[in-house]
Amino acid sequence: MKLLCLRGLCMGLLSAAFALATPAALASRADDTLVAVVAREILVLDNFNSTSRENEIISLLVDDALFYIDPATQKAQPLVARSYRYLDPTTLEVTLRDDVQFHDGSKLGVDDVVYTFKTIIDPDNKAQKAGTFRRWLAGVEPGATPGTVVFHLKEPNPLVLDFLATGGRVVKKGTYDRGDGTGGLDVEAQSGKLIGTGPYKVVSFLPGRDLVLEKYAGYRGDSPKANAAISKIVFRVIPDYATQAAEIISGGAQWAYNVPTDIAESMAGSGQAVFQSSPSMRIGFIVLDAAGRTGADNPFTKLQVRQALNYAVDRAAIAKSLLRGSAAPADTPCLPVQFACAQDVPKYAYDPARAKRLLAEAGYPNGISFDLWASREQDSLEAVVAMWRKAGINANLRMVKQPALVKARDDNQLPAYFENNGSVGIADIGALLPNLLGRNSPSDFHHDPQLYDALAALMSTTDAQARLKAGKQAVTRLAEQAYWVPLYEFTQNFLLSPDLDYPQAADGMQRLYLAKWKPAR
Repeated sequence: MKLLCLRGLCMGLLSAAFALATPAALASRADDTLVAVVAREILVLDNFNSTSRENEIISLLVDDALFYIDPATQKAQPLVARSYRYLDPTTLEVTLRDDVQFHDGSKLGVDDVVYTFKTIIDPDNKAQKAGTFRRWLAGVEPGATPGTVVFHLKEPNPLVLDFLATGGRVVKKGTYDRGDGTGGLDVEAQSGKLIGTGPYKVVSFLPGRDLVLEKYAGYRGDSPKANAAISKIVFRVIPDYATQAAEIISGGAQWAYNVPTDIAESMAGSGQAVFQSSPSMRIGFIVLDAAGRTGADNPFTKLQVRQALNYAVDRAAIAKSLLRGSAAPADTPCLPVQFACAQDVPKYAYDPARAKRLLAEAGYPNGISFDLWASREQDSLEAVVAMWRKAGINANLRMVKQPALVKARDDNQLPAYFENNGSVGIADIGALLPNLLGRNSPSDFHHDPQLYDALAALMSTTDAQARLKAGKQAVTRLAEQAYWVPLYEFTQNFLLSPDLDYPQAADGMQRLYLAKWKPAR
């Protein structure tokens, strides 16, 4: 539902939505229950078998991974792990805690961890995240010392701890084994009924409708998640944002995220809800076909043309006027919060006159015309197209579904297209640039050996100074050659009950175990 909250229109739409809202006081601080409303359906519980942000949010509550991302530092720290050490650049030894319980009361041990990761990299495993682990993990086995697990990496990788933190939940040995004696895997085994290790356990789950969690009494007291303050968390699926807002106002819910700025601002003005925005660590950018995948004579193979497109966009105006909230202009092809995202690199201030001159120098005094493909963010891209037009850059915005865009990309039909990426919540450019710009990446529209080499150096060592140097080389090369048109960092908007205290970290990951009620007045 697309909403423009102008001249009271938003309030009118919300008034209609109130008819669909749940009566107030079904859940609140009075019974220590937080109701979180989300727009997308929650169809499975197992985070290994989903790529949705909703499942990431839930997994942080019901699962503990070997490591976790400290929201204050954005660094990976031990969680189910007690400690770790590298035996060599491709061998990681993890020492486990001996006091971690599954929600059925059984102890987590070495056999569970080995089973989990052997299963996830099994070639026959069709879980949605299995391929992610198979890219970097060669094998796993019990360590020589009791209580240790050894991970064998395919090559040195500085982000292994981050990967284990953001996706490395641990399941009980045998969880995915088929019960028919065939020895096969059942990747759906925990889709509807999950036994986790986190501070909350699953009480009930109705796919596509709601999920009820409550604090697990056996959770260890010295975990960084042990301060979870609210006894019960309920997730409800409400696709319409106006209806979500009505639930917040009526008291039927206390937390909603990704709420459109217009709605969030309007509801905050009522005094019955709080609009809170934060950075999202998700960057939006336009990829240009510098490599000539759509034809060697396409204009984007020329540096001046790519630079012209960058100079002809007023990023600050788009972020301030259209996205609002905590959106920020992206002057570099990564975000300042990310490790190795150098900021002292070429940047492109808004200068349409200079863009025109560059087009003329490139042999296009009358401008250029092309299709700009996208599957989302139509409003902001229409603004980009209008700005480009002032510099003689004539783009036809072609909005399609994401599968159609991916197919066209892979078939080398895209001269330019909009892309966005949230780095899977990892504050390191290694989680962003190599996947999109590395050799053989589907999104590689540059074919630049210098950029390949810089990205390879970034990912081949755990030495921080060496990675900073390589990161600067990569970001500088990407900016100098203007392979992308970076646009903005997305805002992340929350609509909250006035009595809810919810802190949001800069990495954009929603940690509901940090939510608590404000002191009563």
